[in-house]
Amino acid sequence: MDKLLFTPKQMDIPQNLVLIPFFWDTHYYRQLKKKALGTFELFRSEVVFFDNYTLLVGFLGYPHLLTHLEFIKDVKEKEVFFLGTAGSMNEEIAEPTSLDVEAIYSTAILDYFCKAKSFPLKTFNPGHLRKAKGVTVDIIQRETSSWLLEQVQRGMEFVEMEIFPLRAYLGKPFHAVVVTSDLLKATGIVVFPDKKRLLEEFIKSYELIIDAIGN
Repeated sequence: MDKLLFTPKQMDIPQNLVLIPFFWDTHYYRQLKKKALGTFELFRSEVVFFDNYTLLVGFLGYPHLLTHLEFIKDVKEKEVFFLGTAGSMNEEIAEPTSLDVEAIYSTAILDYFCKAKSFPLKTFNPGHLRKAKGVTVDIIQRETSSWLLEQVQRGMEFVEMEIFPLRAYLGKPFHAVVVTSDLLKATGIVVFPDKKRLLEEFIKSYELIIDAIGN
């Protein structure tokens, strides 16, 4: 039997796990941590504990994220929620907008990650957020003008960096929300200037997730 060379000590956490690559509203996040039961650092990320959920904040890309998850006991049995930002590929989404991810697709090197090329995800009740399909990339250098055209033709509305490998790793659907922070065009990336709207959308989505956990 093959033996793992790396077997980290795993931590027990509540049933609900919220994954956030970067918490955009830093003031809100500081206030949130004051109400937490405890926090500690894990590979330059923060683990923040509450009564019925745990936050993992501060990772970039799926290798960093999946390494963290190996430290969580029975992580594949947890109820997982993901909240991040994404680049819009739909010119109708030209400002910060919260998107409820209904399906996630692979591209480029991630096509070798697993046999599936797309996965459905859990979604919130109708009326809360706009539903959208998106694609995961491993590095932003994949985002060329020809690649963008291909994704638009596939019906993709946004691009991000973690959700598809996370779905393959967990082996089950979970909730994922992304807030668009920029628009991908054939001529380049246009960053949305309305930072206030971005923070508002981010906090709205975070509170929707926490409300869902509470209910």
